[in-house]
Amino acid sequence: MNTKPHNAPNQIVMFSPSGALVDEALLDRACFNLRDQHGFQVTEMPETRLRVQRFAGDETTRVLSLEHALCLNTPSVLMATRGGYGLSRLLPLLNFPELASRLNSNAHLLCGHSDITSLQLALMKAGAEPSTLLHGPMACFDFGAEQGADPLTAEHFLRAVNKYAVDIEWPAAHFGIDNHNPVTTFEGPVWGGNLTLLCSLLGTPWLPSMPGGILVLEDVNEPAYKIERMLLQLLHAGVLAQQQAVVLGNFCEPKPGTHDNGYTLSSAAEFVQRQLNHVPVLLNFPFGHCTPKACWFQGGMGTLMLGSGHSARLTQTPR
Repeated sequence: MNTKPHNAPNQIVMFSPSGALVDEALLDRACFNLRDQHGFQVTEMPETRLRVQRFAGDETTRVLSLEHALCLNTPSVLMATRGGYGLSRLLPLLNFPELASRLNSNAHLLCGHSDITSLQLALMKAGAEPSTLLHGPMACFDFGAEQGADPLTAEHFLRAVNKYAVDIEWPAAHFGIDNHNPVTTFEGPVWGGNLTLLCSLLGTPWLPSMPGGILVLEDVNEPAYKIERMLLQLLHAGVLAQQQAVVLGNFCEPKPGTHDNGYTLSSAAEFVQRQLNHVPVLLNFPFGHCTPKACWFQGGMGTLMLGSGHSARLTQTPR
């Protein structure tokens, strides 16, 4: 059992804003594991297990479910059951200033990644506090295994929920860093998420401007050349050059084909960094569609330290 300070949310509310559940047993186990192993009270929004085509209910149903979750007056972790696809349909239907205000006043913590990227970024632009937006695990993928969450995933999640703190260390391959300097430090708001979703928000009203940020990106099952193409889209749109650093997480990169001839994600990252000059690009951040999974507060000020031997550490304390 986990002992929580009095101001930490003790309730997790499951909701499904995007794709329908693929296997309800995963959600059953996630609810059980979060109760039994970590001491949370766990409930579900009534619409959580609906299915309409590939979606967890039609657009009206999913909008109302999200609105009702944010209206709950008990501070809670609002955890997405899964991502998939579906939030892009909801963006024009949501009153983001009102939702951000509800999120702040009710002191909820909206948790998820992947398709949830667009929801969090739109809420952040509308005024949601960083302490309400945890870019982190989702129920089915991260807590649905019979044995529960990976221990390091759980450690990162519980630190964020209980202490509103992030502390992540990893061996980071990087480009654009002076290796003769023993410690390099960057400070700025940590933001981003799924690369495909971020690119889909370019030119829309829902993408925030984050100059001086530490941009974290991940994706799943995209070959390296497509990842490079999306990174270049962000570069050409002026997003990457405004950042303190670009941090690439896990991309579940498919094995290179014979046509790639040695071209990999590392090749793409190095090419993009050369176009950026002063902005470093880091790899191997333990976040994405992977296990173990770190987590971080969307838009919260962070410190990124790069030490000797390519060690890296990201910390946040948004409260």
